Amino acid sequence: MKLFSLLKKTRPIVLIMSAVVLLSFAAGFAAGKLKITDAGRLRNSKIAALSRTLEYNVPLYGPLLQKYKIWERQKLMGHIFGGRAVKAMFLVFFNNWIVANATMVVRSVFVVPLVLYPYGRFLQGVTAAQTPMTYQFAATLVFEFGGYFLVICGTLCALSWTLLFKRFDFASRKEGFRSGLKVFALLYLVSGFFIFFGSYVEVMAVLGMSLR
Repeated sequence: MKLFSLLKKTRPIVLIMSAVVLLSFAAGFAAGKLKITDAGRLRNSKIAALSRTLEYNVPLYGPLLQKYKIWERQKLMGHIFGGRAVKAMFLVFFNNWIVANATMVVRSVFVVPLVLYPYGRFLQGVTAAQTPMTYQFAATLVFEFGGYFLVICGTLCALSWTLLFKRFDFASRKEGFRSGLKVFALLYLVSGFFIFFGSYVEVMAVLGMSLR
């Protein structure tokens, strides 16, 4: 099946996930503007803590991820305070495109952890409403989380097309799986462009603050 036809089949999942993102963010933005809730309190909530630490509870993977995170923070701080902007940017890019996206894939495959996804977008909306909207914040939000969004959609397409191949008009489960992998690979590559620019903006903003 041609790639363009496959991309058309992604429409239901992309539309549903887009609605989840937009509605959650809008609800959070409204709640933040009306001061119904506070971004700081939400970030310290049990749900936010669970979302941040979910992967660390996975046997074998969790301890490895924790060791990597400790190493990555130390390296990143060294690059930032050492003024090594290029190295800092590529480290952030690697962390976001490879490691963070791997987490998004795992969460999407198991589906249940995605219940926490709307909460994250709600928190982003509250934060946007209660924080001065700089172009760095807006660009990071669009590029980095746009990249994650593409990977989540690609993973859900591959999963849905494999499990429900007849509903998506595939001749066999194998064809659904192969088609899903093609779309996932394409969306994963495209996410790299988003995340690369997001990483650049993020590092430049951090370096700017560290030099003040």
